[in-house]
Amino acid sequence: MNYMSLIAYATRNYGKDVGTSGERKWANDFARVLGSIHVTSQEITSLISLLSASVTNSSPLPPYLKAPSSYEISIKMKEVDADILSINHIAEPGYAAFAVTQVASSLIHDDLDKLLANVKELVGETDFSFHIISSTDSSDASLPLAQEKGKRD
Repeated sequence: MNYMSLIAYATRNYGKDVGTSGERKWANDFARVLGSIHVTSQEITSLISLLSASVTNSSPLPPYLKAPSSYEISIKMKEVDADILSINHIAEPGYAAFAVTQVASSLIHDDLDKLLANVKELVGETDFSFHIISSTDSSDASLPLAQEKGKRD
C-alpha cells in the first residue's frame, strides 16, 4: 500500500511557508478536511486481515463483502468552502497535496476492489441461499449449510 505512504508524505508539510492570507485560508480549510480523513481506517485494516485469514486457512469469504468506499475529499472540501476547488487555487502550495491525496485514495480503493475480487476467485464465497427441490413436497426443500461457491480445490 504505497499509496498510503504517498498520501502521508504529500500532506505532511503542505501548509509550511504559506505566504498570503488567501493561501493561509486555503491551507487551513484543507487541513480541516485532512483531519477528518483516516488513511489507515479500521475498515481497510479489517478487510485486509479478513482476506489474509481466508487465504491462509483456505476458507471462503463471507457473502456481500465489499471494499470500503474511497475518501470523498472533494465533496468534503466543497462543504468547507464552495470555492475551494476553483482553478484560482491551483497555484496554492496545498493544491498539489490535494491532487495527490485525491488520486491516491481512488487508487487505494481500486486496489482493494481488485484484491477482494482475486481472493473471492481463489477461495470462494460462502453461499447461504436455499434451493427448493420440489414444490409439491415441503420435506424436499433443502437449506445447505455454508456451501462454497466458486472455490477452487
